[in-house]
Amino acid sequence: MEFADKIRIPKLNGVTMRGPHISNTSTGTLVITGHHLIFSSRSEDVELWILNRNIDIVERKLNTITLKCKDFRIIVFDMPYIEQATSVAASIESLIMTDETDYLHHNMFSNKNNEYRSPFDVKSQCEQLVAGDSMWRISQVNKSYRVCSTYPELTVVPSNVDDTMLIASAKFRQNGRFPVLCYRHEKGSVLMRSSQPLVGSSSKRCKQDERVINSVLGPGKRGYIIDTRSVANATNAKARGGGFEMEAHYPQWRRVNSALERHNVLLDSLSKIVEACNDTTCTIERWLNKLNGSEWLSHVKDTLNAACLVAQCLNKERASVLVHGSESTDATLVLISLTQLILNPECRTIVGFESLIEREWLQAGHPFETRHKSGCYNAARSKVSSSSSSKIFHHGSGATFLLFLDCTWQIHNQFPCCFQFSTNFLSSLVDHSYCSDFSTFYGNCEADRKNNPCGKPNLWSHFDQKIDEIINPLYLHTNNVIWPSVAPFSIELWRDMYLRWSIDQTHQKKYKKSIDDLIKRNKELKILATKLRNETQESGNKST
Repeated sequence: MEFADKIRIPKLNGVTMRGPHISNTSTGTLVITGHHLIFSSRSEDVELWILNRNIDIVERKLNTITLKCKDFRIIVFDMPYIEQATSVAASIESLIMTDETDYLHHNMFSNKNNEYRSPFDVKSQCEQLVAGDSMWRISQVNKSYRVCSTYPELTVVPSNVDDTMLIASAKFRQNGRFPVLCYRHEKGSVLMRSSQPLVGSSSKRCKQDERVINSVLGPGKRGYIIDTRSVANATNAKARGGGFEMEAHYPQWRRVNSALERHNVLLDSLSKIVEACNDTTCTIERWLNKLNGSEWLSHVKDTLNAACLVAQCLNKERASVLVHGSESTDATLVLISLTQLILNPECRTIVGFESLIEREWLQAGHPFETRHKSGCYNAARSKVSSSSSSKIFHHGSGATFLLFLDCTWQIHNQFPCCFQFSTNFLSSLVDHSYCSDFSTFYGNCEADRKNNPCGKPNLWSHFDQKIDEIINPLYLHTNNVIWPSVAPFSIELWRDMYLRWSIDQTHQKKYKKSIDDLIKRNKELKILATKLRNETQESGNKST
């Protein structure tokens, strides 16, 4: 079915819009296209464009339609007649159910030019990771994604392990996600990730897998296996065919459980905290109860605590670390990324952070399309509504990537001078990961994006053109490791994210821009003063 067949009313005049901020009300024209919902009011100089895929749920009551979006906006439209509201709601619901592949093919153009591809291709990422170290090599065992469908075609593995061993290890790991290198620390320790071993209730073993992991450690060295599941969940997984590494077969490795919640639990928690932030009439006591009841900040604290644990193993104990959970496409990637953010100053630059997301999320197989099919409003409604509303809820949805960016914001908030990018950059990444005109976050893995080469220029090129909007004027380069505080009083609500539609932050943005302009001007004057000082010294030397 073409998009035009799904749109019952393409244009409607006399529509009143309330939102996205509570105090905003405008009357104008509503236009529905195959990819955008557009509201325009010439008399009030208001124009709003909403990607259809950004709309999480549509609610209709008489002649009023309420749109709840994945970026947490709530927008209300009042139509002249009930029949019009019914047709508009049906059109929008039909459009937001459109498959993402169909959306890209209808609304984008062929991606054949190199300028439209990511600058962080798999080969360059692997070469940078190896960096001439003879202990590691780039393997093509996953060519054409024949060993693991969610891994890239190139991976970095130990040099003394051949591809035959990797294939055997992949068969012993869930979904074929064999151990691969993620980060080499300057003190000699390394960070790796994989999925859980398929030990099962009979405690099966795989000597090739043992060789792959044990080969990372030299004689007398010890390492840590950080399992992102609780002991109980890991034991239950073993009864279902999964499990964990048996100490008898991996004698140099110590297994540590650092339990983190699954993606569906995070989404439920997110829906509760967004609900609390949208309730602007509640008392302070009720607000605090809702905030505490959401448990979102507890998830943030637990995640940061686990990342610090991994970083301490690598940096202070100089011990190598392998991180995995079950599938290892969610919590594992959060820990791997945050650990590098803590230890590696390069990851705190704009290019370094983009490279980190490309390497440890996009190329590592985080299922963005599945996780972001439904947002927090849809998750909340599916729990309390009838079966009719739960039909469009996608049960693989989650909020893992948002949790990672929230944790990044927490570290940024504690070390504002250590990041080249501003927090606006993080907010933009959240929005683009849920819905975007760019195809960077398309699909569930590298194979999906390679097999469907459609889309506008990659998101990183877009940020290159918006560099002034995302750069942090307070940035001062440092090679130091930064250790975030995980004390309860150190964990704060990301106000610019969760309260941006509940509280009009126009004045705060103006103040912040004025401060940023002053800082930039101060830097310019310092450079000018240094230049003039040097010129004065040179002229003085010539006169003598």
